[in-house]
Amino acid sequence: MKKLFFLGAILTLFIVSASAQGPRDRVRSERIERGFNNGQLTRPEKFRLHQNKTRHKVERRRAVRDGRVTPGERRRLHKMKHHDRHEIYRLKHNGRRRVI
Repeated sequence: MKKLFFLGAILTLFIVSASAQGPRDRVRSERIERGFNNGQLTRPEKFRLHQNKTRHKVERRRAVRDGRVTPGERRRLHKMKHHDRHEIYRLKHNGRRRVI
């Protein structure tokens, strides 16, 4: 009984942690991976985009830390995401190709 309960608790934690990533974050990650697999993004470009994504996560955590996201913080986070979307598009269409 204890083993079954322990296994269920671990499984629940994995499911919760996997669903913590929002659908838009998944879309952004998929766009980066698709661009890399197609050869549209080079390794340094992919690394840079992942750094931007990580930087956004850190800023989001910092904004939520006090329990409330102020309108200014929300605006800054939205602006960061908009910049990241534009950066993905710009890097995918800059004419550089990854040598496979």
